[in-house]
Amino acid sequence: MKRHFLYIILFITILTIAESCGTTSQLYRYDDKNRTYIGQLNDSTFTTLKKYLTTTTNSKLKDTIIIKYDYNKETCWDNLDEKEDEYIMGFVRRHKERVQKVLAIRKNVSVFDFREPGNNLNKIKKWDSSIIIDSSKQLFNLLFKERCTCGNSIIIMPDKRFVFLRSDSHSEVLDLTQKQIEELLSKK
Repeated sequence: MKRHFLYIILFITILTIAESCGTTSQLYRYDDKNRTYIGQLNDSTFTTLKKYLTTTTNSKLKDTIIIKYDYNKETCWDNLDEKEDEYIMGFVRRHKERVQKVLAIRKNVSVFDFREPGNNLNKIKKWDSSIIIDSSKQLFNLLFKERCTCGNSIIIMPDKRFVFLRSDSHSEVLDLTQKQIEELLSKK
Protein backbone atom coordinates (compact mmCIF):
# COMPACT_ATOMS: atom_id res chain seq x y z
CA MET A 1 0.00 0.00 0.00
CA LYS A 2 2.81 2.38 0.91
CA ARG A 3 4.61 1.65 -2.37
CA HIS A 4 1.36 2.21 -4.34
CA PHE A 5 0.90 5.57 -2.62
CA LEU A 6 4.48 6.59 -3.52
CA TYR A 7 3.85 5.72 -7.18
CA ILE A 8 0.74 7.89 -7.19
CA ILE A 9 2.64 10.80 -5.63
CA LEU A 10 5.48 10.35 -8.14
CA PHE A 11 3.03 10.26 -11.05
CA ILE A 12 1.26 13.42 -9.85
CA THR A 13 4.61 15.19 -9.38
CA ILE A 14 5.81 14.28 -12.88
CA LEU A 15 2.47 15.31 -14.38
CA THR A 16 2.57 18.63 -12.53
CA ILE A 17 6.13 19.37 -13.70
CA ALA A 18 5.31 18.44 -17.29
CA GLU A 19 2.21 20.62 -17.26
CA SER A 20 3.97 23.63 -15.74
CA CYS A 21 6.80 23.44 -18.29
CA GLY A 22 4.41 23.45 -21.22
CA THR A 23 3.76 26.63 -23.12
CA THR A 24 0.48 28.44 -22.64
CA SER A 25 0.36 29.51 -26.25
CA GLN A 26 0.69 27.70 -29.53
CA LEU A 27 3.02 28.61 -32.37
CA TYR A 28 1.42 28.41 -35.80
CA ARG A 29 3.84 28.00 -38.68
CA TYR A 30 3.45 29.92 -41.92
CA ASP A 31 2.06 26.91 -43.81
CA ASP A 32 -0.34 25.75 -41.07
CA LYS A 33 -3.87 25.72 -42.50
CA ASN A 34 -5.26 26.67 -39.07
CA ARG A 35 -3.06 29.76 -38.82
CA THR A 36 -5.58 31.93 -40.67
CA TYR A 37 -9.27 32.00 -40.01
CA ILE A 38 -12.08 34.24 -41.17
CA GLY A 39 -15.38 35.28 -39.73
CA GLN A 40 -17.69 38.19 -39.10
CA LEU A 41 -18.03 40.29 -35.97
CA ASN A 42 -21.51 40.70 -34.55
CA ASP A 43 -22.94 44.21 -34.21
CA SER A 44 -22.28 44.42 -30.48
CA THR A 45 -18.62 43.36 -30.73
CA PHE A 46 -18.02 45.70 -33.68
CA THR A 47 -19.57 48.66 -31.85
CA THR A 48 -17.62 47.91 -28.66
CA LEU A 49 -14.38 47.56 -30.64
CA LYS A 50 -14.84 50.87 -32.46
CA LYS A 51 -15.68 52.66 -29.23
CA TYR A 52 -12.65 51.17 -27.48
CA LEU A 53 -10.29 52.07 -30.32
CA THR A 54 -11.52 55.67 -30.69
CA THR A 55 -11.41 56.24 -26.93
CA THR A 56 -8.03 54.57 -26.37
CA THR A 57 -6.22 56.01 -29.39
CA ASN A 58 -7.99 59.38 -29.69
CA SER A 59 -8.24 58.84 -33.42
CA LYS A 60 -10.95 58.70 -36.02
CA LEU A 61 -11.28 55.20 -37.44
CA LYS A 62 -11.01 54.54 -41.15
CA ASP A 63 -13.07 51.94 -43.07
CA THR A 64 -10.70 49.02 -42.50
CA ILE A 65 -9.06 48.28 -39.15
CA ILE A 66 -5.80 46.36 -38.71
CA ILE A 67 -4.67 45.37 -35.23
CA LYS A 68 -1.51 43.54 -34.17
CA TYR A 69 -1.70 42.20 -30.60
CA ASP A 70 1.26 40.91 -28.59
CA TYR A 71 1.26 39.13 -25.25
CA ASN A 72 3.10 39.41 -21.96
CA LYS A 73 5.51 36.56 -21.14
CA GLU A 74 6.24 36.12 -24.84
CA THR A 75 9.27 34.17 -26.07
CA CYS A 76 9.06 34.92 -29.79
CA TRP A 77 11.96 37.37 -29.85
CA ASP A 78 14.19 35.87 -27.13
CA ASN A 79 17.12 35.39 -29.55
CA LEU A 80 16.89 39.01 -30.71
CA ASP A 81 17.15 40.17 -27.08
CA GLU A 82 20.74 38.89 -27.06
CA LYS A 83 21.77 41.37 -29.78
CA GLU A 84 23.04 44.90 -29.22
CA ASP A 85 20.50 47.57 -28.33
CA GLU A 86 21.04 49.57 -31.52
CA TYR A 87 20.45 46.47 -33.62
CA ILE A 88 17.12 45.87 -31.84
CA MET A 89 16.14 49.52 -32.22
CA GLY A 90 16.66 49.12 -35.97
CA PHE A 91 13.83 46.56 -35.97
CA VAL A 92 11.64 48.95 -33.99
CA ARG A 93 12.34 51.85 -36.40
CA ARG A 94 11.72 49.72 -39.50
CA HIS A 95 8.40 48.49 -38.14
CA LYS A 96 7.25 52.07 -37.45
CA GLU A 97 8.33 53.11 -40.96
CA ARG A 98 6.49 50.15 -42.46
CA VAL A 99 3.27 51.09 -40.67
CA GLN A 100 3.62 54.69 -41.87
CA LYS A 101 4.14 53.48 -45.43
CA VAL A 102 0.99 51.32 -45.24
CA LEU A 103 -0.99 54.28 -43.90
CA ALA A 104 0.32 56.53 -46.70
CA ILE A 105 -0.56 54.05 -49.45
CA ARG A 106 -3.84 52.72 -48.05
CA LYS A 107 -5.80 55.84 -47.14
CA ASN A 108 -8.86 53.99 -45.77
CA VAL A 109 -6.97 51.85 -43.24
CA SER A 110 -6.39 52.36 -39.51
CA VAL A 111 -3.42 50.43 -38.11
CA PHE A 112 -2.85 49.76 -34.42
CA ASP A 113 -0.25 47.86 -32.41
CA PHE A 114 -1.43 46.74 -28.98
CA ARG A 115 0.02 44.57 -26.28
CA GLU A 116 -1.16 42.91 -23.14
CA PRO A 117 -0.15 44.68 -19.93
CA GLY A 118 2.87 43.35 -18.06
CA ASN A 119 6.63 43.76 -17.91
CA ASN A 120 7.84 40.39 -19.18
CA LEU A 121 8.35 41.45 -22.79
CA ASN A 122 11.04 41.13 -25.40
CA LYS A 123 12.97 44.35 -26.03
CA ILE A 124 11.54 44.78 -29.54
CA LYS A 125 8.08 45.13 -27.96
CA LYS A 126 9.12 46.89 -24.77
CA TRP A 127 11.05 49.61 -26.58
CA ASP A 128 8.45 50.37 -29.26
CA SER A 129 6.66 53.44 -27.92
CA SER A 130 4.00 53.17 -30.64
CA ILE A 131 2.60 49.97 -29.10
CA ILE A 132 -0.46 50.77 -27.00
CA ILE A 133 -0.89 48.89 -23.73
CA ASP A 134 -4.32 47.27 -23.44
CA SER A 135 -4.36 48.14 -19.73
CA SER A 136 -7.98 47.12 -19.16
CA LYS A 137 -7.51 43.96 -21.26
CA GLN A 138 -10.74 44.89 -22.99
CA LEU A 139 -9.26 44.29 -26.45
CA PHE A 140 -7.73 41.02 -25.22
CA ASN A 141 -11.13 39.84 -23.99
CA LEU A 142 -12.94 41.08 -27.08
CA LEU A 143 -10.72 39.58 -29.82
CA PHE A 144 -7.40 38.20 -28.62
CA LYS A 145 -8.06 35.65 -25.84
CA GLU A 146 -6.39 32.87 -27.82
CA ARG A 147 -2.72 33.35 -27.00
CA CYS A 148 -0.39 32.42 -29.80
CA THR A 149 3.36 32.62 -29.72
CA CYS A 150 4.51 35.75 -31.61
CA GLY A 151 1.15 37.51 -31.24
CA ASN A 152 -1.94 37.66 -33.41
CA SER A 153 -3.31 40.08 -35.98
CA ILE A 154 -6.71 40.88 -37.38
CA ILE A 155 -7.93 42.89 -40.32
CA ILE A 156 -11.56 43.97 -40.05
CA MET A 157 -13.46 45.09 -43.13
CA PRO A 158 -16.21 47.78 -43.11
CA ASP A 159 -18.87 45.03 -43.39
CA LYS A 160 -17.51 43.45 -40.14
CA ARG A 161 -15.93 40.46 -41.90
CA PHE A 162 -12.42 39.73 -40.70
CA VAL A 163 -9.25 37.80 -41.40
CA PHE A 164 -7.38 36.66 -38.28
CA LEU A 165 -3.70 35.62 -38.42
CA ARG A 166 -2.31 33.57 -35.55
CA SER A 167 1.40 33.78 -34.69
CA ASP A 168 1.91 36.85 -36.86
CA SER A 169 5.48 37.57 -35.77
CA HIS A 170 6.34 39.88 -38.66
CA SER A 171 2.98 41.68 -38.96
CA GLU A 172 2.22 39.95 -42.25
CA VAL A 173 -1.32 41.26 -41.96
CA LEU A 174 0.08 44.60 -43.19
CA ASP A 175 1.16 42.98 -46.47
CA LEU A 176 -2.19 41.42 -47.38
CA THR A 177 -3.52 42.97 -50.57
CA GLN A 178 -7.18 43.62 -51.17
CA LYS A 179 -7.20 40.72 -53.62
CA GLN A 180 -5.64 38.35 -51.06
CA ILE A 181 -8.11 39.45 -48.40
CA GLU A 182 -11.07 38.89 -50.72
CA GLU A 183 -9.73 35.45 -51.68
CA LEU A 184 -9.43 34.50 -48.00
CA LEU A 185 -12.90 35.83 -47.20
CA SER A 186 -14.44 33.97 -50.14
CA LYS A 187 -13.15 30.62 -48.80
CA LYS A 188 -15.63 30.74 -45.93
